[in-house]
Amino acid sequence: LFDTENEKNFGNLKKIKTETLPQFDLLIAGFPCQTFSVMGRKAGFDDSRGQIIFHLARILKDTQPKCFILENVRGLVTHDKGKTLKIILHELENAGFDVVYKVLTSLEYGVPQMRQRVYFIGINKSLNKNIEFFNWPRPVEKPSLKNYLIDNNKADNQRLEILQYYLNNPTNKGKFTVSDLKKMEGKILDTRMSDLRIYEERCPTLRSQRDGVLYVRDGEIYQLTGYEALLLQGFPKEYADKVKESVSDRHLLMQAGNAMTVNVINALGNSLKELFKEG
Repeated sequence: LFDTENEKNFGNLKKIKTETLPQFDLLIAGFPCQTFSVMGRKAGFDDSRGQIIFHLARILKDTQPKCFILENVRGLVTHDKGKTLKIILHELENAGFDVVYKVLTSLEYGVPQMRQRVYFIGINKSLNKNIEFFNWPRPVEKPSLKNYLIDNNKADNQRLEILQYYLNNPTNKGKFTVSDLKKMEGKILDTRMSDLRIYEERCPTLRSQRDGVLYVRDGEIYQLTGYEALLLQGFPKEYADKVKESVSDRHLLMQAGNAMTVNVINALGNSLKELFKEG
């Protein structure tokens, strides 16, 4: 999406030597969510991926930027009865930052996607800023879903056969036929596990391994593309256009599912700017 020529890649986060990093004011990061997700095994710190937060805390402690934005799945808040959250907050505060956190949904910040994530905002203690004055961004009006479902990827016969399989399983048997679904103009059809879920004017959370999202347009069933997923994550259309033909659809779906919603990060960034403007 961006011109990264001459930008240095510092490699494996766990192996970064902080003395090699340039000075920076803001760190934005999402640490692996699989181990904390309500959908995952909830292994948490027992899984090596769950250790990334400690390396982020190390980088923050060594480099002392002015502020940070961190993101994770909402399940982190209740993981291990809140013990995991307490450990993370302790690590971040011990790194030299005052921290607040809140679960936000992308649905309230300018994209029709039901993506709930917990966001951590940290302010360097040396700045003597009262983090209680940080104002979480206010919700904005949700745009129409039809503005995002603009690609032309009709579900092929194989995909429709998979859909039929879902309709015939014990959970859904007798509820709908494919013909019934084709009459549900504008609806999102989400196949997960053995369940079929139907949404109106909103898309379920995009995940890196999800490719089962369908929708109905003009009496036909379409499969959500990686291009549309990028739009639903708030990436500007001109950027999504750049990669549509150069990156495989499956990889775009994975990248979109792993990304943070642009609108939310932008709103949080603006709230930080307002806090620092207050002097």
